[in-house]
Amino acid sequence: MTPVDRVHLGVGSSDSEVGSRIGGRPPQVFAGQPILQTHEYLLTLEAHTAPWLSARELSVFIRRGFSIGDDDLEYPDIGVRAVLHPPSSRSPESAGSHEGLGSTALINLPADAEVMPLVLIAPQPVLIQNEPSYADAVEADGHGFLFQVNEEGWPVVAESQPEFVEEYLFGYGSVYFYGNCDETGLVRDVVAGFLDF
Repeated sequence: MTPVDRVHLGVGSSDSEVGSRIGGRPPQVFAGQPILQTHEYLLTLEAHTAPWLSARELSVFIRRGFSIGDDDLEYPDIGVRAVLHPPSSRSPESAGSHEGLGSTALINLPADAEVMPLVLIAPQPVLIQNEPSYADAVEADGHGFLFQVNEEGWPVVAESQPEFVEEYLFGYGSVYFYGNCDETGLVRDVVAGFLDF
């Protein structure tokens, strides 16, 4: 596998209204949408971050009040949603923001870094429990792996600074996203497959 096959994204030191970003106000395109009533905004992957995105962006939302002790941890009923949408800057409204998260840009990290990125786009997932069977249900519906969000990639901050994330969203684990691609390689839909922690 060449480094071109992989994209590593980490938490940047400054915020951004556009592009790949995490926390803060959700994209404007979701203003007034029902998802903001039930879910909180986690992150956005900007257009062209991965070949399967092309000119679209992808945003991830987590069910309000989601906990790893709940029963919606696996596809198809997992409490995490991924939505494809046109490029969109942050909304001026804070509806749907996750209060326990900082707000900043996601930046490209060297693909050969020893550090686990927060977002890993790769041909194969990096599993924590080494249980490939976790993906059986989502793969049975014809979905292939696209990317994962791994909480090992949260920034380490000095004691004098506030934490970027108040509490781990996925049990200091990883959530894995899958999708169906058309004949041109563009993803048609993206779903959360499972949590691993």
